[in-house]
Amino acid sequence: MPNVGRYIENILPTDSNFFVDNDIQKNLEHIVELILNVFDATACSIIANSPHGQIELYQYGSKIAISTEALNSEVFNESIIEGNSKSTSNTPLNVNSKMRRVISLIILPSNLKLGWLIFERKSESAFTEKDKTILATIQKNIVNQLLQLNFIFKKEKDAELHSMISELNRDFVFIKDENFKIVYANDVFKNSYPKEMQNKIIGFTTIEHYEEDAATAFLAQDKIALDCGISKTVENLAMPNGMQITVETIKQRFEDKSGKHYILGVCRDIAEKENLISKLQKANSELDEFTSIASHDLKSPLNAIKRLLEWISDDCKDLLPEEHLENFQLVINRTNRMQVLLEDLLSYSRVDRCDSTRSDLSLENVYLEIAECLEIPETVTVHINANDKLLNIPVVPFKTVILNLISNAIKHNDKELGVIHVSLRPSHHYYLIEITDNGPGIDPKYFSLIFKLFQTLRSRDDVEGSGIGLCVAKKLIINYGGKIEVASDGKLGSTFTIFWPKI
Repeated sequence: MPNVGRYIENILPTDSNFFVDNDIQKNLEHIVELILNVFDATACSIIANSPHGQIELYQYGSKIAISTEALNSEVFNESIIEGNSKSTSNTPLNVNSKMRRVISLIILPSNLKLGWLIFERKSESAFTEKDKTILATIQKNIVNQLLQLNFIFKKEKDAELHSMISELNRDFVFIKDENFKIVYANDVFKNSYPKEMQNKIIGFTTIEHYEEDAATAFLAQDKIALDCGISKTVENLAMPNGMQITVETIKQRFEDKSGKHYILGVCRDIAEKENLISKLQKANSELDEFTSIASHDLKSPLNAIKRLLEWISDDCKDLLPEEHLENFQLVINRTNRMQVLLEDLLSYSRVDRCDSTRSDLSLENVYLEIAECLEIPETVTVHINANDKLLNIPVVPFKTVILNLISNAIKHNDKELGVIHVSLRPSHHYYLIEITDNGPGIDPKYFSLIFKLFQTLRSRDDVEGSGIGLCVAKKLIINYGGKIEVASDGKLGSTFTIFWPKI
């Protein structure tokens, strides 16, 4: 007999290769017995309409030979046929007997053609309306049996899948009732107890296994979850099996179909996360220490060196040859460059600690406030196109970004008349700001390079700068959930586009 269950799975898909074949076969057998008795049939066959062809799911009595054309009929069909010499032990046949063959389509509620019910009866009388009603009821029973079995199977597989997910979960998962007694615990939770104590988990509160303070804290969080719907806490636990762990515990209230309340608890071991946070805090502390050293121990001697060089240059300008004076000036310039580099490096290290106070400002006002710091040459014109629209932004970080981008456009512009356009474009989720210049442009192969620390595309002897401005701008934008893009053909200027998230 073919695997009926797997055929049914093709018609009513499930996620497994297993089905209750024996139960289906038994039900089909009972249905066929009913047909034999009610309609005085001598042979009966149930044929399935598989995508791979016709499959005989169940057959009783003489083999019923039937053409594909006969099965293609979409209506109830009955016809007179000649009997044959084959017989079963229960049903002897005469060679010249007449038989009435009935072919009835089996349709699922979704109007999908499940197959056919075919049987042969001794009576030559045509089917009455009563016979057709009885047959329709039997066919409906076939469909209901298969649908019910498939529904049961799906529920079992869902329950099995949920259980598997819970058991494979590395978190501690448990469910408590309204009396704070555990009604379910996954293996990870159970294994945190010694084996001799694991039979005291289900049906117990388990607080007796902890110190009084810890037990009181557990129950307090349970009550919060039951009263308010949810509780979250981070705690250090000494587990009953001796383990010391740091966990983040979330307890959430839910109710079953009868309205009874339960608490779902999930404890996640966050020791690794806490260690990482500790390392980051240490790294930040060391960075703060470096910043302090750099701001005092490096800047002070650097300023002293610069002053000494300037004094020597002034004292000896009439004594030294011209080329020596030029060398002195180069050293002073390098000192100035190092001072700028140090200041920019300190600014970069403090980016994450920038004041994040938000305010409503227009792009025009932002530009007016930073214009004094830009030292804009008379040969450069900056146009602001924002229609006085207000931006709700963290003021200091945003001003720093705009300052660095406009400063970069001014610094690298090689035209006799430089033009910079700052525009606010419509966007649903972002403040979309474009800064376009008519400078030399940027070769696309350098797009990723320009945002790296201390990277410049031109010699610092040609253009003064530390190569940190774009890096600072990008870091600030990313810190606030945005992004920055650059577009250029390397010849006709560049466009930097800022995507700054709205609230």
